[in-house]
Amino acid sequence: MRIVTREEILEICQGHLARVDAALAEWVRVGRRNDCIDEEAVTTANRRRDALAALIRADRFMDLQKQAPVEEEFLRADMQRRLAAVAAEQAAARSKERRGREAAATLLRRLGELGAPLEPSLAAALERGDPQALAAGFAILADASAASPAATGLAASLKDGAPAASFADWLAAQPAAPVDAAVERIAARLDELDAIAGVDTAGQRARLDEVASAAPARRRLLLEGLEVETGRSLTDARRRASLRSDLLLVRAELVAAGGAAADADLEHMDASALEAAIASQQAAVEALRAGRAAAARRAAVLEGLSSLGYEVTEGMSTSLADDGRLVLRSAARPDYGVEISAVAGAERMQMRPVAFEASGVGPDPGRDRDAETIWCGDVSTLQDALAAAGGGLVIDRALPVGATPLKRIAVERSEGVASAADAPARRERTLR
Repeated sequence: MRIVTREEILEICQGHLARVDAALAEWVRVGRRNDCIDEEAVTTANRRRDALAALIRADRFMDLQKQAPVEEEFLRADMQRRLAAVAAEQAAARSKERRGREAAATLLRRLGELGAPLEPSLAAALERGDPQALAAGFAILADASAASPAATGLAASLKDGAPAASFADWLAAQPAAPVDAAVERIAARLDELDAIAGVDTAGQRARLDEVASAAPARRRLLLEGLEVETGRSLTDARRRASLRSDLLLVRAELVAAGGAAADADLEHMDASALEAAIASQQAAVEALRAGRAAAARRAAVLEGLSSLGYEVTEGMSTSLADDGRLVLRSAARPDYGVEISAVAGAERMQMRPVAFEASGVGPDPGRDRDAETIWCGDVSTLQDALAAAGGGLVIDRALPVGATPLKRIAVERSEGVASAADAPARRERTLR
C-alpha cells in the first residue's frame, strides 16, 4: 500500500508557491530593467499569486499543484512577449533614425547644390542626423529654393497658388534606402542580448556602425564576423537565461523546504555551472522532503493503528525506520496483531494480520478468519482517517480473507506488549 500524508502534500504545495514567488520576482526584475511592465501589471500578477496562496489555506491542494506550474509558465512566456515588443520598438526606432540620417544626407547635398550658407555647427548636426537640425535645414532649403529660379521639386511646389510643403511632407517623400537584412538581423540580436543578459555590446555595435561606411571588402569581413559572433553569443545567452531562471526557482524551493541555498553569483555562472547547481539543489530538495515525508508516513500509520487499539509505544517509529519491520499487538485481542514492513522512505508499506504463539501454543486457527475480517475493517477505518486528515492510503494489492494461512509469530510467554519480530516473514496475508 502507498501512504500519503497531509504534511507531505502541504510541503509540496509550499514548494510550488515558493517557485511562483521566485518566478514573479524575476519577471518584475527583468521587466523593470527593460521598462516593459507597469505597476498595474505587477499588481495584477501579485493578485494571481495571492489567489494561489489562498488555495493552500482552503486545503485545495490539487488545484494549487495544477495552477502553480501554469502561472510559472505564463510569467515566463509573458516576459518573452514583452521583450519581443521591446525589440520591435527598438527596430522601429532604428529604422526611423536611419531614415533621419539618410534624409539629413539628402538635405545637405541639396543645400550644397543650391549654395545655401550653413553654419558649421548645423552642418555637423546634419551629418549626425540630428532631428532638430533637420527641421532647421529644411527651413533654409525652403528659403533657398524659393529664391533660386533653377530650383526644382520643392521650388515648383512653392509657385503661385501651390500649397507650401511641410517638413514632414518633405521627409516622407524622401526615398528609403534599401534595408540590409544582415545589418538588421545583427542589430536585433544585439538588442536581445541587452534585454536578456545585460551584456556589454558596445564594441559589437561600434563595428556594426562601421559597416555603413566601410569599403566592400571590409564591410563583408565585419558582417561575417558579427554574424557568427552574435549568433553564438545569443544562443549562449538564451540558454544561460533559461537555466538561471530554473535555478532561481529550484533555489526558492530548497529554501522553502528548510535547506540552505549556496550563495553564488548567478550572473557570472556559465551554463555548465548552472546545470550542476540545479541538479545539486534539486537533489537536496528531494532528500529533505523524502526524510520528512517518510517520518510523517510512519507517524500517521502508527497513530492510526494506535487509535484502532493496537499497542504503540514511544520509539516504535524509529524502530520501523531502522529495521524496516515492526509487529504490533491488538489490545482487544492479545493473541493477534499486525506486522508492518516498510521499504526505505516508507513510500510503500506492507501490512498483514498475524497470530502470536508461545511455546508452540497460539489461538485456535478457526478464529483466524475472524481476525482477518476484523483487520480488513481496521484498514478501511485507517484509510478513512488518513483521508479525513488530508492524506490518503492506496491499496495496491489485497488478498481475500482466508486465501492463505495466517502467519504465526513466536513470542516469549511473559511478553505482554508489542514485539519486534525478527523471523523472516512469509507473505500469506498481505496488503501492498
